[in-house]
Amino acid sequence: MRICHIGLNHKTAPVELRERLAVAQTDIGEILQLQLQHPAIREAALLSTCNRVEMTVVTHEPESAIAAVHEWFAKTAGMDIDEVCKHLYSFTTDEAIRHLFAVASGLDSLVLGEPQILGQVKTSYEHALAAGTAGHVLHRLYQSTFAAAKRARSETEIGKQSVNISSCAVELAKHIFGSLNGKTVLLIGAGEMAELAARHLRGNGCTDILVANRTLERAKTLAMEFEGHALTLNQLDDYLDRADIILSSTGASTFVLLPEAIKRAATKRKGSPMFLVDIAVPRDIDPRIADIDDVYLYDIDDLQQVVQGNVEHRQEQAEEARSLLEQEARSFLGWLKSLESVPLIRNIQQQMEKRRMDELEKAQRYMKEFSPEQFELIERFSRSMMKRFMHPALQTLKTLPDDIEGDLLMGAASRLFDLQEGRTEEKPRSKEKNEQSPG
Repeated sequence: MRICHIGLNHKTAPVELRERLAVAQTDIGEILQLQLQHPAIREAALLSTCNRVEMTVVTHEPESAIAAVHEWFAKTAGMDIDEVCKHLYSFTTDEAIRHLFAVASGLDSLVLGEPQILGQVKTSYEHALAAGTAGHVLHRLYQSTFAAAKRARSETEIGKQSVNISSCAVELAKHIFGSLNGKTVLLIGAGEMAELAARHLRGNGCTDILVANRTLERAKTLAMEFEGHALTLNQLDDYLDRADIILSSTGASTFVLLPEAIKRAATKRKGSPMFLVDIAVPRDIDPRIADIDDVYLYDIDDLQQVVQGNVEHRQEQAEEARSLLEQEARSFLGWLKSLESVPLIRNIQQQMEKRRMDELEKAQRYMKEFSPEQFELIERFSRSMMKRFMHPALQTLKTLPDDIEGDLLMGAASRLFDLQEGRTEEKPRSKEKNEQSPG
């Protein structure tokens, strides 16, 4: 049994590619179920955020499963497979587990230690549960992932005073305006990122906060919290010229802000600068807006420059967190290896018990004068001898190392005990859609 983790992130792919691969949350279940139609894939989960798109699969055929996921990435991006593969990483088992643990702990994020990613990983697991594509292995993997992330955050300071995307946007705004006192903010979208941005901007002196959202009720809820004003997206043109800072984070599939609307707003502002931050993937703001005079547009990749200034003093805590994650990864790898050795051990025991009984049956023809008590003693002696003979081999198989040596030992055991593949082993279980209880 192997776990494969295939994907791309802000380090390997530009925002232009990530937005082509962004998956709507409502589509994830169908995508996962389609993946399970491939014979090499037994379980699957998909993580899609503004900074990464990653798929985790469980398989007996890693190469075939990875190739199938590569095809999905290419088809979704509308690109040649060789071209999209330049941006993909593919991890198998130990590397896959360590990578997922690091992602959930915020160690692989654009902002080191950012807390939002753990919730996003939990959501990806919930989507797999709802789609029926998370089986026994993924159940255990994600429970171990959440436990590892909790240890990293509670036993180190990696999560303390963490910087997030919204706080980075505030730092950029300060570079443009200096002080943010009295500035007017327009938030497009009323989700978690907008709420975080509102808190940071309000805390840095912004007094007027406008919230525009497709659903007016949600905009009103957020605006009320910050004593702001709620708008619908259709009202944007009437308020753009009032905004010193615009931060957009919707789930729209097309641009929400176009150059013509910003040109009109910039003209009304008579040279007063406008600062726009697009933290949505796919992007909300047409990149051509960056060419308009007195308008400063940044997307999520631009924020990396701000992030780097906050990373150095956090690296020591990150190393401590990685050490804890390594402990958790080894524990999970031991469990995963046991999934492979347990059926082998059971098959060896069944094979040897059958041979013991066959030999005992042959011996019976020479023990016709033996009493039942005497025969019972011989039967017990044969069982004891078999257990003594088998103990070293079975003990070794129960404590296999989680590397190539373990695989070689399993192969040797199968050969030595004459277990022909497919003859004595149980057939793989079919993909069960209703296997929902965490393991």
